[in-house]
Amino acid sequence: MGLNLASTVTERAAADPAAVAVRLADLELTYAELDDRSARLAAFLRQKGLQQGDRVGVMLPNVLEFPIAYYGVLRAGGVIVPMNVLLKQREIAFYLEDSGANLLLAWHGFGEDARDGAAAAEAELIKVEPQSFAELLGDQEPETALADTKEEDTAVILYTSGTTGPRSHRRRPARLNAATSSSARCRSSTPSDRRSA
Repeated sequence: MGLNLASTVTERAAADPAAVAVRLADLELTYAELDDRSARLAAFLRQKGLQQGDRVGVMLPNVLEFPIAYYGVLRAGGVIVPMNVLLKQREIAFYLEDSGANLLLAWHGFGEDARDGAAAAEAELIKVEPQSFAELLGDQEPETALADTKEEDTAVILYTSGTTGPRSHRRRPARLNAATSSSARCRSSTPSDRRSA
């Protein structure tokens, strides 16, 4: 597995393309579909000028578009800045400014707060609405190459609340890959396997 966390998707899509990667109620996204759509988003982001290490705010609820955005940004070499969907304009602006994100992918239903927060931080807002997002991706040629991620690179910047305000925590690719591998081993084992370990 490469250091780019999106390699977990590309490798699984090559090995078992029809396997379900994401399930949300009665909607499913296979690994092949997740791989294709994240590759198309990566191409779109690179056309927008995204460079290796650029930060991208992602403010999406639990929808199928979230993993597409997550892996698309990583695939393009960007750094994910996941943002709580309950944030208001001032907090959105802070997260974007503090992380250095110049782009925000936000769910269409967040309207004014996302728009005003992005404007205050001088970041570009891309509203994610299922139909128009699918059309946007459909217009792109998939970017099959993964960005070359180094061990010292940051993959994700997480924010936590604290008594003195939000704090950022940077996560490196190797650490995230180790956590992903561990989680995959747990999912593939049976309850009796876990008890005997």
